[in-house]
Formats: sequence, C-alpha cells, structure tokens
Amino acid sequence: MRLLLITAISSSLLLLVLLPCAYAAAGLLSTGIHKHPDLDTWFLVTERSTYVVGATDDGYLLNLHWGDRLNELDNDLNATRIFTTTTFNPPITYAQEELPAFGGLRYRELALKVELPNGVRELNLLYSGRSNMTGDSLLDLELEAGNYTGLTVTLHYELDVDNDIIRRSYTIRNGLKKGNVNLSKALSAAWHPPSAMGLDEERELLTLSGDWAHEAITQRTRLRPGVSHTVQSPRGFPSHQSYPYFALRQVPTGETSPGTSNEVYFGALAWSGSWEITVDTTIYGYSRITGGIHHQDFGWTLEPGESFTTPVFAAGYTNEGLPGARKRMPRHVRKYQLKNVKTQQKKEDMYNPVLYNSWEALTFNITYDKQIALADKAAAMGIELFAVDDGWFGARDNDSAGLGDWFVNKRKFPHGMKPLADHVHNLGMKFGLWFEPESFNPNSDLYRKHPDWAFYYDGIPRYEARNQLLMNLGLPEVREYLYNRISTLVKEIGIDFIKWDMNRPFAEVTMHNYKDRNPREAWVLAVEGFYSIIDKLKQEFPDLMIETCASGGGRMDIGILQKVDQAWTSDNTRPDARLFIQYGASMFLPPRIMYGWVTDSPYDSQIEIPLSFRFHVSFMGGLGVGSNLNNMEESDIKEAAGWIELYKQIRHVIQNGDLDWLVQPSCVGDLVAVSQTTSQDRSEAVVLAYRFNSVFSDQLNPLRLRYLDPKHTYRVRVYQDDPSTPSDEYEMSGALLLSRGIVLPGLNNIMFRSAVVWVQQK
Repeated sequence: MRLLLITAISSSLLLLVLLPCAYAAAGLLSTGIHKHPDLDTWFLVTERSTYVVGATDDGYLLNLHWGDRLNELDNDLNATRIFTTTTFNPPITYAQEELPAFGGLRYRELALKVELPNGVRELNLLYSGRSNMTGDSLLDLELEAGNYTGLTVTLHYELDVDNDIIRRSYTIRNGLKKGNVNLSKALSAAWHPPSAMGLDEERELLTLSGDWAHEAITQRTRLRPGVSHTVQSPRGFPSHQSYPYFALRQVPTGETSPGTSNEVYFGALAWSGSWEITVDTTIYGYSRITGGIHHQDFGWTLEPGESFTTPVFAAGYTNEGLPGARKRMPRHVRKYQLKNVKTQQKKEDMYNPVLYNSWEALTFNITYDKQIALADKAAAMGIELFAVDDGWFGARDNDSAGLGDWFVNKRKFPHGMKPLADHVHNLGMKFGLWFEPESFNPNSDLYRKHPDWAFYYDGIPRYEARNQLLMNLGLPEVREYLYNRISTLVKEIGIDFIKWDMNRPFAEVTMHNYKDRNPREAWVLAVEGFYSIIDKLKQEFPDLMIETCASGGGRMDIGILQKVDQAWTSDNTRPDARLFIQYGASMFLPPRIMYGWVTDSPYDSQIEIPLSFRFHVSFMGGLGVGSNLNNMEESDIKEAAGWIELYKQIRHVIQNGDLDWLVQPSCVGDLVAVSQTTSQDRSEAVVLAYRFNSVFSDQLNPLRLRYLDPKHTYRVRVYQDDPSTPSDEYEMSGALLLSRGIVLPGLNNIMFRSAVVWVQQK
C-alpha cells in the first residue's frame, strides 16, 4: 500500500498527466532537436541522452524527460493541463518548470525574481507559442509574463551532441512601453533529474570545495528531503573555497538494491564572478538544481527596450558513472575552447609548451642578468616557454608597492624587457610575463592618479587585501587603460604568454562613477570587463597564450577556460597534495589546460620527495618547472632534462586524451593513486602510478586498465627512476590488460615511489 500511495501522490505533484498522444513515431530519432508535429514538445537528442521539454495546455513549460536516449517522439511524453491537488501541495511548487520564477504558489528554489514598474514583484511565465530552431543544435523558446505581454523571457538551448551536454541560458527583455524592470535574481537554469531508481536508493551530491593551496577537494553529501544544499562563492570570483560544479549520482542504501546505478547528472557554470548552485530534494525523491550569478547584492535594471542574458549553465547525463562525467565535461570545455581560442589552439598537432617560471628561484629579487642565467639553463633542459613572474615593473620590490604601474623597472632591466625577450627567443623558447591587471597598490602611481578607479564608497575606509585594492573593470575607462597598456607591452616586447593573476576578493562593489547605473550591476559589469580585455587581446594577438590564475586555482570556471589556453591549478606544488587537487580538478579541466610545476624539495614536511615523483605528478597535464635551477645539482639537471624529453614523447596522449582514475587518492591505509589517460581512438594510454606510503608493507595489487581494445596487442613500457631506459618492457593483449592488468613491483614497500607506463597499440 505504501508504494502505491507514494506513486499516486508523486504523480499528482509532478503535474504531468501522461496520456497517449495522437502521434505515432516511425523510425529512430537522429541526434539534434526535433519538434513534435502535434504538440508543443521538443526532443533534444545527443549521442547517448535525450532531454524533452513540453508546454502544458495552460502554457507552463516543463521538463518531461532527461536521461537515456529515446528512439522516437515517444507517445507518452505529453504535458497536459496542471490540475489542483490540495491547499498545502500547490501543483506549481512541484512542477518541473524550465524556469521557475518568483510568483504565485511556488515555494521551492527559484531562478528569477523581478520587480515590475507598477511595483508587482511576481511573475507567471507562460509559453508564448513562439519558438525558433537554428540548425540541429540551437533552440529558443519564448515565455511571456502573464498579463505583462511586453516582458518576455527567451530560453536558450544549445546541444553539445558528442558529449551529451546541454548549454542553457536565457534573455529577459523589457518590452513594456514605459517603466523599468528591476532584476534581483537571475539564475541561469533549473534542472530536474528524475527520482532515484528504487525506494532503497538515494542520491549523492559530489561537489568540489577547499581553500587556498587546498583547492578542488571532492565532497560527497547524501541528499535529504527538506534540506537544500548550496555551493557558492559571493566573493566576486569563483574562489578556492568552492567550484561551480556538481555531480549527482545514485548510491545504494539497503540490502535489497540490485546494484548501484551508473546514472550521473553533472554540470558547471560558465561564469567567472560570484555564483551559486543549489540542490533541493522533495520527500518523493525529486531534485531541482538551480544555478547562476549569485543573488547576494545582485541587481540589474532594464529600461524599455533593454535586455539581460544570463551566463551559460551546462549540464549533462551519462550512464557510465563518474568516469563518464569526467570524460564528458573536459571534452566539452576543450570543444568550446577550440571554438573561441584562435590559431594556437586550433592546431591539433601543437601542444601546450613545457614552461619554466622564475618566481621560486628569485621572487622579487630579479634582474636582467639573473633572468638570462636562468633562461640559459632552462633552454638546455628542453624548456619551451620561459616566464618572468612578479617584480619586473614599477617600484615592485615587495607586494606593498608598484602594482598597477605596468612599466618595466629600469633599475632591474636598464634597457627594458625586449633584450631579455629577444635572448629567450634566440634560445628557441617563447617568452612570458606575469600580470595582475585587476588590482593596484595604494602605493602606486596609478592609484595616486586614479583613486576613483577602485571599488569604494564615500566616507568608508577602503578595504585592502594583500596590500591592494581592486579596480572596477565595469568602468569603460579602466578597461581601455588596461587593454592599451597590456597590448602595447605585448607588441613592444614580443610577449608570447601572459600569466594573468588575481589575488584578492571583491569588496565595496558599486558603480560609484556612474550614478545613473544600478550600483548592483557592478558585480556583473566587472566580470564582463575582464572578459572583454581577454577577448580583445586574443583577437589582436591570435597566438598569444594566456593562463588563468587567481592565487592558484581561484578562477578555473568553464567560462574563462573557454577563452584561455591553460590554468594554474594551485599554488601548492607539493606533489602528494597536488594529486588530491588534480583529482578534483580533473572533473572539469581538460588535461592540457591543467598545469603543474616541479619545484624544489623538501616542502614543509621536511620529507625529501624524489625528483622522479615530482615530475610524474606534473605529467598529468601541462608540464611546468618552478625549481631554482641555480641550486640544482648537475645530475638533477640531467635527470630533469630526461623527464622533459619523455614527457614530450607522450604528451600527445596526456594533453589530448581522456583522464580517468584507476585508484583515486586516499588518506586511508596505504597511500596509492593511479591515473590513466587514454587517446580517444584507444590506441595509446599513459598510466601514472604513485605510492606515497606503505604503512603495512603490502604488495601493490595488479592494476587493471580500462578503455583499451581487447582485440589488439599493446607494447608496454614502464619508467620509474630513469627517464631514458624503461625498467620493464613487454607486450600484452588488450584483453589481458583489461582483465588481469599490469604489475608494478617497483612500487612495493617504499615511500614516494612512482611509475610512468606508456601503452601503445602495435
């Protein structure tokens, strides 16, 4: 009886009467977007999933299906009229609305809240009957605000067919004849995964949280009815504390479960400002996921004729578990990076370079001669990009002065920076410089000239962080100044690479210089200003490489990842810590974008970590070196050069392949982690195996590989201590690699041992 009762109640609360419709489909649905011939229902079909949207007779736009791919315009997917249930269970509250707005009897998480010119603060958004399909992958559906037909909301859908991901956003337009519309909340989308598969199963929410030098640590939370789970950053940028990413998977909770489902719903926000994602679950097991620009202090005013478009919220479905989600989102980011980033990234035979950064060798104590000496050593090791970090400009001898004065320090570089860049280029390397354009020190010429360029309020002390203030990139004059200064240096010096850093959160955010603007718009305008400078630099200098950095991994959202070449994942370069960080970041970062550095050891632990282990951890994505080359023994220089050469041989797999984890990092028992990056054609793989500790002196179990072709034979080479000579080499069938696996006895009974395994199809 209990099962029947729940079924009956949940059916009514879902507001969908599933009745046979008049249309009987013939043939299989192809990928792309299909409109039902008789109903206002759209089928969004990817390679392995389908997302269905339909309008009720009353005009409410609902999600009808999100999951495995459907083969036809199913006769049972028909949204009919919403009907009344009980006073305390208003149907609209539980409706799977595509865009639930504040208004009426809606009491769950909402995505939009506005105030109309006459003071009305509620909307009832209904399908207007207008839709537009562009090609096979773009769909627009228009909603109207009930009696206020001049206020429209156009929902945007874009399909990434290959990766089973849907990109959603919307545009709200004030088409009223007079009066302003004020937005106070404008999240990008609401998603509605179906209920868990069985009564004895629940869902688990995976999020990525942490702190500075402790980024992207996976957190798992069981969803509970009546409890909303929110991950967020109100700091003005994505932040180290939490990442705009989620994954929802099913977990068994009882002995009667036939097995854990591999269904995973996952998504990420393409937004580099303050953000929020909330998941709430009903007593009947239905979840709603909302996300977008953080509503705290957000505001936007639309005058008649104006519109506002939200950032993209991309989400997908897979029945291949977390490995399937980890494959799809990085591929999606890489796909859209290729759309947006010009020449350099479009050459598939070109790979992100091995870089050297001089920060840890010299900090602020840099001069032309010291940089020349480091450049000569770096080139001899096989480095391809030489980057000068902080301290090259203005009165920059420490972090309390000079920031914002983007002019080469003539005391440190008497003839400017171009002679150094020319020397680096003559050595066969690219040349890079560090910038932190969004901030300035109060002790700087720029601040003394333009104190009004900072975020501030009259009569309130200006809040410094790291001895600096944040500039308001919402101001056109600030954007123009920064772009002109940076582009001039790129041209004059011959800069190939910019490390774009940002080292403090937002405060005092307002449009002080523009009294006619809604001051709360500054949160969005500053991010748009940041994007506009990046976009203009990329347009003027197509081969200029840009790295996103915010004291490490504080700005790695998929919005900026689609505009730049690489990301600095964390300021923490200790390799065992980095494995935990890289495990979480691999949920959304393509390997070629995720940079790691080899730096000096010991770290704060006073434990000596072998150079081979440090290199092998940094092999997982883009490879960088930050060690003080002046202090390295000749034997270490030679070994480092060998590892760099080996990396170049296998980076076509590492940078463009799919990264998965055979053993995820764990702090329990023997500390082991193993990753596998596989080429998309399954012809090659690189396995990176690490053993931090062996507290029980146990042998390492055989490692069963994944994704290889069982019908082919593979050549296996294992590198441990010597980058030029394999410690083991043999041939094995794909079937045996998948079923029995490889044995790595060199990782037994010892701390900080690691191996690189290169698997190639014969």
